[in-house]
Amino acid sequence: MRPSFSYLDTVDTRVKTEQAAADAGDSSQEEAEEDAKPITVKFSRPESDEAKARRMASYEFHRHKYDGESWVPVEYHGLQDDMAVSERMLLQATQGDDLSEFQLFPRDYLARLVPPHVEEREEKPAMPSNILSLSQLRTLPLADQIKALLTNVKVIRFSQLMALLPQGTDTVSALRSVQQVAVLVQGCWVVKSDILYPKEVCSPHSGVSSEYLCRGRDYMMWKFTQSRHVIRKDISSIVKLPAEDVKDILEQMSKVKASKGWEFLFDYDKEFTDKYCEIVQRQKMLWDAKYQSLSKQFKIPKEAEKKSKAGEQSVGHTDKPRRRRTSSKSSPSKRERTLSGRSLSDHSDVEMEAAKNVAAGPVNITVEPMEVCDSNHVIANGPIAELTNSVVVENGGKCSSDLKQALIAFSRDILRDRLIFPLHELKRLFALKLQMCSPGHVLGCGVSDKQLEESLIEAGGIRLNNQWPPNSTNEPLFALLRKGDQYDTIRGVLFDLFRSSYQIRKEAFRKRIEEKTGQELSDADCKKLMREYCVVKAGGWWYLKGTVSES
Repeated sequence: MRPSFSYLDTVDTRVKTEQAAADAGDSSQEEAEEDAKPITVKFSRPESDEAKARRMASYEFHRHKYDGESWVPVEYHGLQDDMAVSERMLLQATQGDDLSEFQLFPRDYLARLVPPHVEEREEKPAMPSNILSLSQLRTLPLADQIKALLTNVKVIRFSQLMALLPQGTDTVSALRSVQQVAVLVQGCWVVKSDILYPKEVCSPHSGVSSEYLCRGRDYMMWKFTQSRHVIRKDISSIVKLPAEDVKDILEQMSKVKASKGWEFLFDYDKEFTDKYCEIVQRQKMLWDAKYQSLSKQFKIPKEAEKKSKAGEQSVGHTDKPRRRRTSSKSSPSKRERTLSGRSLSDHSDVEMEAAKNVAAGPVNITVEPMEVCDSNHVIANGPIAELTNSVVVENGGKCSSDLKQALIAFSRDILRDRLIFPLHELKRLFALKLQMCSPGHVLGCGVSDKQLEESLIEAGGIRLNNQWPPNSTNEPLFALLRKGDQYDTIRGVLFDLFRSSYQIRKEAFRKRIEEKTGQELSDADCKKLMREYCVVKAGGWWYLKGTVSES
């Protein structure tokens, strides 16, 4: 029954043909016959499935399909025609038929045909949104239980976590699960930022994206691994988040203390750190690696970092009242200082919100003086120091054979992949290695800087004794000297040049090779070898990787 307007097309075509004939009669009678033109033959490429689908969905294809359908002749019968009346009578039932289903009023029939939608609602007791039902919680798997608890309370001790889990829960399984969703701060577990702020979440106060919230929250947690107290003003100057967001994050893990700033919510959990030294050390390495990333993102100057490490109060020490200095000969007062160098005793740094009621956390605890960890134990998340000062190695400092083999294998992989790297990069890679290791791995028993350096040397690397550029950190560099090819001797010549200068030129390197080995190195080989260990800057000067910024 599709309408057709072909007669309109016929009239339009006839008019155009007559007009074209009239125009051609006037101008083409005296013109010669047109010259023959070459015809180009084109072969179409095989049609892909995607192109075929697009062609079949186009209007042109459907129009050709409709035009190709054959017309079916239909005879029309009027309303009162005999044929129409007889067909219409077939739609009516006779009295002999069973019509029990239709003995209904129209409204009832319609209700049966299309029943109304009934919404079933279960009456559930109204509960506050911040309360977690333990009965519902224990129906979940262990990993989901721990994730729900940490998301709800934000900060918790491990002993409190085990008390909330079902009786008989395996401690090893709980430790494995809690490390997936939380990080260790002062011996307590704090939920990870990416769990609390997923990618699609924004700040309810300012609309800041989750990426900036996670970055700022990680920096605040790192600050609490360094000190019992932080100052909100100093935090805001680094993370550049709105004041409401900074306050909201601080309230999750700390409380306001007069003349101190913000104090971490719980006391240092020495019991946990003494019992699980392996996990504590792994978390310490993870925080070191995390800070390396945060310092680059926030562009924290090295001077401020050193001042912060030197002046802040160590985690695990008892807070003592400050005494007035009576004379210049007396011992210097131990005053906590912020990144800006101001003392926490200054009135300008005192938080004005000390009178407000701040949530004390999910579990009420008694505030006790912090216990001082003796030298026989690892202090979890304390001030960043050399691994030799913070790691306890079993068996009197002697590396077991299994640990030694694991360290050499790790060092061999790093040297083969990086060729040259500074000490902080070595620590970061080792922290990532620990994160991928399963609990109980031999690398988690404690490793010092000296053991890492010895394993690097046994794996074929060397510690470079070179010059550093001005404003450099003078951090030790490690490199792979021998790869087993013809350039081993030439690499030694390259490293010797950097002993007397922190920058060299390619021509000087080639000249020194000729003097030392008598070989002539092509420009391409010289450039290839130098790019493995060096970066080139403006002016054609070459520097060792790790001594200058490569940007």
